[in-house]
Amino acid sequence: MKLIIDAHLPKSICEYFLNCDCIHTQQLEKENLTKDSFINKLSIKERRVVITKDTDFYYSYIASRKPYKLVLVKLGNMRLEELKNYFKLNSEKILSILQNHSFIILEKNKIRILE
Repeated sequence: MKLIIDAHLPKSICEYFLNCDCIHTQQLEKENLTKDSFINKLSIKERRVVITKDTDFYYSYIASRKPYKLVLVKLGNMRLEELKNYFKLNSEKILSILQNHSFIILEKNKIRILE
């Protein structure tokens, strides 16, 4: 599976998605200043799942089904180690859900499937 981690999340999250082609916006030409529209186009073109905290992607997905697939992170305020631990514990489940669904929301106590 191909993933793109948005600027609001640390690049280190990529390490929890083993056997995936995972990139961070930091690796793109305009790095963390990459516009959402470019991320959406890249997501569609390369069939990449966007993992983000940015609710603008939520509205984009609802309005026009862009990006290709969306993981919206709604974990509240969390220290970096807690965030990394969340992805360490849940990355396989996230990937499994994305096999059959296009839009999920990550919450502290559950993963909601919206489509």
